[in-house]
Amino acid sequence: MHVLSVSSLKGGVGKTTVTLGLASAAMNRGLRTLVIDLDPQCNATHGLGAIGDFDVTSAEVIRKPRHNVVLKAILSSTWTRGASQVLDVLPGSGRIAGLDRPNPRHNELWRLDQALTALEADYDLILIDTPPSINALTRLAWVASDRTLLVAEPSLNSVVAVRRAVDAFEIVRRKINPQIQLFGVLVNRLRSALPEHNFRVNELDELFGELILSDPLEERSALQQAQGAARSIHSWPGQNAAKVAKRFDGLLDEVIASFAKDDISRIAAREGRTAKTPKNRRARDRDRSIGLVEANKAAVKKNPRQVVKTRTATAIVIEQPEQVVDPKYQSVFEESLRQSMTEKQIKQMRQSIEIKLDEPVAAEDFRRADETKDSASD
Repeated sequence: MHVLSVSSLKGGVGKTTVTLGLASAAMNRGLRTLVIDLDPQCNATHGLGAIGDFDVTSAEVIRKPRHNVVLKAILSSTWTRGASQVLDVLPGSGRIAGLDRPNPRHNELWRLDQALTALEADYDLILIDTPPSINALTRLAWVASDRTLLVAEPSLNSVVAVRRAVDAFEIVRRKINPQIQLFGVLVNRLRSALPEHNFRVNELDELFGELILSDPLEERSALQQAQGAARSIHSWPGQNAAKVAKRFDGLLDEVIASFAKDDISRIAAREGRTAKTPKNRRARDRDRSIGLVEANKAAVKKNPRQVVKTRTATAIVIEQPEQVVDPKYQSVFEESLRQSMTEKQIKQMRQSIEIKLDEPVAAEDFRRADETKDSASD
């Protein structure tokens, strides 16, 4: 069983849409899948067809992460009606908002991981839809995950949110659960015809490099239509829906390939569990984390002034080669560059232009030019 949480610290970027798209691809692939909705808005729950007021939800599971409570909360998605695939949902509830505290205790962050321990043999993939915040619910989802996928849209506020999320994730990984890994950043809702979107995509790529996943998800109405009808994108008609479904298939392939890189000993530990060894990998990680927390506290006491360095974005300074653009069009040219290119790309363009200007002209070119001039005079 592998666990992937889907997160964003900015609302409205399509985080739930990505979660449902991956769930659709997993179901279409035949993977036994569970979607856990930790967002008080419950959009993932509704998108999977679980509509109603449920007595046992993710809120109750977080409060009491016992096996019997987890089993009572899990429902079958309406996507699987008449099909043999397994796609379940642990529904969300507005009641879970009361658990989203900004400063949870260390033991509270392991509650979801504890609840998932009993489901190791029941599912191939678990997807967690987190709220757009860095409070307790998002952090306990990260702690319970093997990988975390960050979703961003091509806007300034989303770029800032990704920076905050990456820094917050690193703190959780370093201080609570060193086993978790950041899968990457997926750009969603791209409209490639907009210069602002292209600029922000380039900016994200410049700031986060290999973390940015290739092939952003473009804005498609089929996604919203399928989600509004509580249907999977793979079952929605039309060529646009088919293209989106294919992109989610590719994204799922990347996720599975990332999981396949897990340490062989961890995989062997999962497959070799017996009744005599009830502590699986998750239980061992929790026990190990307690020791790490104590070690961190001791380190802070010894060196209270220790500062963790983080990457910061640099201001964009545009440098233009001389006499490339007519002076009367210079201001228009610079504004166009600001809207469509990053500092890195502008410097690369400048260097390429300088190289071309500095290249010596071959004697053969001079000879041809003279011949052309002589023939014209004749």
